[in-house]
Amino acid sequence: MMIHKTFERQTVNVDYSNQVWQCDHSKLDILLVDKHGESVTLPYLTLIIDSYSRCIMGFHLGFDRPSSHSIFLALRHAILPKQYGKEYQLNGEWVTYGVPEILCGDASRDFRSQRLGQICLQLGINYRLRDDHLSQGGFAERIFRRINTEFLAALPGYINSNIQAQSSLNIAEEEAYLTLQELNLRLVRYIVDIYNQQLDATQGTQTRLQRWESGLSTQPVIFNEQGLDIYLQN
Repeated sequence: MMIHKTFERQTVNVDYSNQVWQCDHSKLDILLVDKHGESVTLPYLTLIIDSYSRCIMGFHLGFDRPSSHSIFLALRHAILPKQYGKEYQLNGEWVTYGVPEILCGDASRDFRSQRLGQICLQLGINYRLRDDHLSQGGFAERIFRRINTEFLAALPGYINSNIQAQSSLNIAEEEAYLTLQELNLRLVRYIVDIYNQQLDATQGTQTRLQRWESGLSTQPVIFNEQGLDIYLQN
């Protein structure tokens, strides 16, 4: 059983899908270019992860430093049903959606946003700050490491930590040509067709997606997109 401990030292037992979602940010180890093929920059990734299944529920990818706005956009993506065009070349579908009972984040400034607390209240989400020193929910960091080694390492512009820092950076700058939009497309493909379809060491014989589907206590409600945007924009 997954257990989360909050900043207030309360214990949350995770028993089913969409009960507890975690949100975390990370700077990715890959250099991207702008639409003109210039200005190489490291992007940031905000993930929403279902604690019960370890499924990635949604994300936001951008160049701006993580903020409460990054969390809003990632949460919106996680809550709504997702549809992608042929350009994504997906073998499967990203079928996860819904509204969590609890959203957990760390105690950094962007997660302490009063606006984030208000939005969670409007959506009926119980927002909790994690105690990262005590929590057993630190698997988000392992997911970011997996994304770096399993996904980004094969892409042009990847900064290889196994090579001397300056040499790795020079190689990455020479090879970088992906834009943010192109990385977004490839990341969706990785999550849908690889990560969420993998067996998790803690889940036995089920894939992460199978565990999410079998672990639902009720059918998720499809949230009204326009209504959700009103909450996030006000």
